[in-house]
Amino acid sequence: MDFQKVIAVATRRGVFQPAFEAYGGLAGFIDYGPVGVRMRRRILEVWRGHYVINAGCLELDGALIGPETLFQASGHLGEFDDALVNCDDCKKQFRADHLVDGGEEMSREDLAKAVSGMACPSCGAPLSEMSSFNLMFSTGVGAGKGLPGYLRPETAQSIFLAFPWLLRQNRGKLPFAAAQIGRSFRNEISPRQGPLRMREFTQMEVEHFFLPNNEPSLSNDLREVSIVLLDSSGKETSTTVGKAFDGQIISSSLVACHLARAQHFLTTIGIPSDKLRFRQHGSNEMAHYSSDCWDGEIKTSLGWVEVVGVAHRGDYDLSAHGNASSKEFRVPVPGTEKETEVWVPDIGKLGKEFKGDAKIILEAIKGSELKPGFSVDVNGNNVELTSDYMALKTERRSEMVYANVVEPSFGLDRILYCLLESSWKNDGEREWISLPQETSPYDLLVAPLMTKDGLDDKAHEIMKSAIDIGVDAYYDEAGSIGRRYARADEIGIFFSMTVDHQTLEDGTVTLRERDSKDQNRLSIEDALNKVRR
Repeated sequence: MDFQKVIAVATRRGVFQPAFEAYGGLAGFIDYGPVGVRMRRRILEVWRGHYVINAGCLELDGALIGPETLFQASGHLGEFDDALVNCDDCKKQFRADHLVDGGEEMSREDLAKAVSGMACPSCGAPLSEMSSFNLMFSTGVGAGKGLPGYLRPETAQSIFLAFPWLLRQNRGKLPFAAAQIGRSFRNEISPRQGPLRMREFTQMEVEHFFLPNNEPSLSNDLREVSIVLLDSSGKETSTTVGKAFDGQIISSSLVACHLARAQHFLTTIGIPSDKLRFRQHGSNEMAHYSSDCWDGEIKTSLGWVEVVGVAHRGDYDLSAHGNASSKEFRVPVPGTEKETEVWVPDIGKLGKEFKGDAKIILEAIKGSELKPGFSVDVNGNNVELTSDYMALKTERRSEMVYANVVEPSFGLDRILYCLLESSWKNDGEREWISLPQETSPYDLLVAPLMTKDGLDDKAHEIMKSAIDIGVDAYYDEAGSIGRRYARADEIGIFFSMTVDHQTLEDGTVTLRERDSKDQNRLSIEDALNKVRR
C-alpha cells in the first residue's frame, strides 16, 4: 500500500482528511474523523498502559502557550530553526535540506554551498541565499499586543518547568519519570505528506530524571528485547538491547531501557518488527540539547519515517531554567550533607522596613542563594537587600546538582499513518488492515443478515448488550453482508457478528475473525465474551 492509497482510504473511511478544505485548505493541519479519533484513542490507551500504568510515570497536562522568557531559556528562540530559501519571482518558500539529496544530514555550511545558485523548483528563477527560519508560533497574551508568548513546540518544557513540583509529588526521590500527552505546534516551512509533517501534531513524551552518574540500570526483562540498530557510522546490527548495551553500541543504560520500551510499544500496537529500526543521530544532526539520540523509524512506501526519538538531554533543560529563573531546580546529592554558614532573611526587619511588600520580597528570594547585595524587583522598583536584612546561620546542607534526563518522544500522527500503511494486507481477493484488537477502532461489527423479520431489532438488542459489558460495537445494515465485512475489514475491525434467522431460534450468532475469515457459531453470550478485551 502506497501513500496515496493510504490517504484515499483514510479519507473515504473517516480516519482523517485535510483541514479547512471549504476555504481552500491550510497545509500542515488535518481533521480526524470518527474512525481516526477511535484509532488515536486506542493507541494512546496502549501508550498510557506502557508508560503511566506499568512503568509508573507521573502524568502531567501542561499549558499550550508559554511566555517568551521560557523559550529564551530553553534555547528554542535561538536554536529551533530550519534552513530557508525563497523565490522572489513566484514567492514560494522551501526548506533548503529538502532540495538536496541527503540534505537533512548536511551541516548548515555544506547545505548553504549545495543550494547556492540553485533554481526554483516551481518556476526556474534563481533562489535566494539560505537563511534561518525559527519554527515557533508567536502570539500575544492579554489585551492589545499583550505579553509575547509562543505555542509550545514540544510538550517537554511543561514537564521541565514542573520538575520541582513533580519531585515533591514523588516525595523528593530520584529517579522518577513524568509523562505527558498533548498538542505541539511548529511553523514548518513546507509541511507535506499529510500527517507525516504537520504544523499541529500530538506528542506522547516521557522525561526520566535521575542523579548524574547514577542512571537506573537496564532491567533483565528489557535486556532480552530484540532490536535493529543503525549506528551513526551507518552500521546496522540485529541484536538484543542487552547485548547492544554491553557492547557499547548504546552507551547509556537508560537510553537502552527506553529503546526497548519503544520497541515493545510499537510492536504491541501492530507495527511489524521487520519494518522497525532505531537510527543513531550523527553529530551534525543532533538537537542542541542532546548528547545522544536514537530515532525509531518505520519503513514505508516513502522510505524510513521517524516516529519516536530517544534523547539523552543531560541537565541542559533544568540548568537552563534554574539559571534563568528565581526557582530552585537542583536536587541534593545523598551522602554529601555537611554544616555550612548561609544567609537567611531577617523576617522581622524586612516586615518593619517594607511592611506589606515584605511578603513579595520573601517570595522572590525563596529558593535562591541569598547574600548581601541580592536584588529584588518590588512593584517595578529594584530593591537591594543589605546584610541588615539578613543573618548568618549554620545549617546542614547537601551538595546541590541538576538532575539529568532521558526523553522518549513519540509522534502520534506519524505512528497512526505508519500503522495504516504497514498493516495493510492484500490476498488477491480482498484488502484489509490487520490491526491487533488493542488498536482496532471498534471491537466488533454487529450486522443483521437483513433488515426484516425482526433481525434488525435483535441486532440492536445485541448492540446494547455489547455496550453494557464494555464491548465497543459498530452497527451496519447497509448492503450485502459481504460488503459490510469488506468495509469493516478496511478499517481493521477485528470481529464481525452476523445476526440471522437461526439467532431468533436458538440465540446463536456467527462470529467472524478478520484476518483468518474463520466463522464460528456461538451463543450470543459466548461470542461477546470472546470479543471483550
